[in-house]
This record gives sequence, C-alpha cells and structure tokens, in this order.
Amino acid sequence: METVKRKFVIWGALAWASVLESIRRKDLYVALILAGLMIAAASTIGTFGVEGLELFLKDVALNVVGLLSTVLAVLFASRQITEEVQRRTVYPLLARPISRGDLIFGKWLGSFALSAAALVGFAVLAYGLLAVYRIPLGAIFAQFVLLRLFSLGVVCALTLCLSLVMTSSATVTVALLLTLGSPVFSGAAKLLYPATDSAGRRGWEAFNYLVPHFELFDLSKRTSYGWQPIGAPVVGALFAYAALFSALFLVLGALRFRRQAL
Repeated sequence: METVKRKFVIWGALAWASVLESIRRKDLYVALILAGLMIAAASTIGTFGVEGLELFLKDVALNVVGLLSTVLAVLFASRQITEEVQRRTVYPLLARPISRGDLIFGKWLGSFALSAAALVGFAVLAYGLLAVYRIPLGAIFAQFVLLRLFSLGVVCALTLCLSLVMTSSATVTVALLLTLGSPVFSGAAKLLYPATDSAGRRGWEAFNYLVPHFELFDLSKRTSYGWQPIGAPVVGALFAYAALFSALFLVLGALRFRRQAL
C-alpha cells in the first residue's frame, strides 16, 4: 500500500510540473483566444438574420473544438520527454527514486490533464457562443465532449511514444497525420481491401487492428443534427478501446525509454 501511495505521489508531482510548465508558456490561453475568434467569426453570420444556418454554425463550433483540442494534445505530449532531455533536467529527475516508467506515465498524465482542460475550455466557449444565438446542442453534446476526452488520452500516449523514436518535428507531423487523418486512412482501407490479394488483405486487417480509429470518438455530426445520445454500453466499449490503446502506447514508450541512452 505504501508503494502504491508513493507511485501516485510521484505521478501527480510529474503531471503537476508539466501543467505548470505549459501554463508558463501560455499555449492554452492563446488557443482559447483563437478558438473564440474562429467560432465568433462564424457566428457573425447570425447577425444578418439568415435563417437555416444553425447546422452550419454547430458544425463549425464542434469542428473547432475537436481540431484545436487534438492539435494541442499533440503539441503538449510531443515535448514532454524531448525537452527534459534537451535541457538535461531529466538527470536530476531520474536521480531521485523515479523510474523511467514513472516518468513516462507522469508526463502522459500531465499532457492529458492539459488537453482535457483545453477541451473543456473550448466546449464551454462553443456552448456559450452558440447560446447567444439560441442554438441548442442537446444532451448528446456532453457525450461529444466525453468521447473527445477518451480520444485525447490515446492521442497523448501515441504522441509520447512517437517522441521517443522521432525528432520533435517528425513526431508532431506523424501524430497529426494519424489522428486527424484517421477517417481518410479508414476509408482508404475499406476501398482497397476488396481489390487486394490474400496477403494484401491480411496486411490491411493488421493495419485495421493495430492503428487506433479516432473517428470512432467523433460525435460532431450526430451532435450537429441533434441525434439522441448513444447507449451506455457503447460509451463503455469506447472507453475500454481508448484505455487499451493508451496502455499499449505507454508500455511501448516505457520499453523504448528504458533502452534509450541519455
């Protein structure tokens, strides 16, 4: 029990240090201002009294929330370990009773907390700006935010893992391609699968199972059209899916970091 408590203290301290460092950089404030400007710019159409644009405004607001929260998650996670190594602050950290696995998990926890705070901020901002024009988002909006939160855990773990084998710029590029381009890759796999031979199909099947499908967490269209919330079993399955991939990437990252020369 004492060991478990010590682990939680270590993870919490590492996560809090990451949060403080990002707050000092003011990335979150800039992103919130940018999100507000983007949603407000689209919302100005409502001042002209044009009817039937509720769907457009909701779609813009939800896409801004999803896009900026994902981009921030990638940026937060991509520099957690690399900057510690570059500034050589990783040495005093590891000189304490902190394992490399603890460092990986603590840094993931910090980047996830920051990403979650950004997501909630964007969601509140979008909800408030749409409320000005009396555009309801419905009960499914809460599930939209919740599933986005699940996906951000995977995004942070994936990016953190990539940062241990790639440069910072390559990490950001590949992580954004895998996260934002997930629907494109999924659609391409569905189109190419029937046209390939048996070996090619096995390759596409492996790709389908090994690469996380971030489009599964996207309820933006359902929210825009005012659909009813999805069932609790589906939400639970998506949580398990996100937890599985997050754990997988964190384990791979920890194994890589343990073998990495500093």
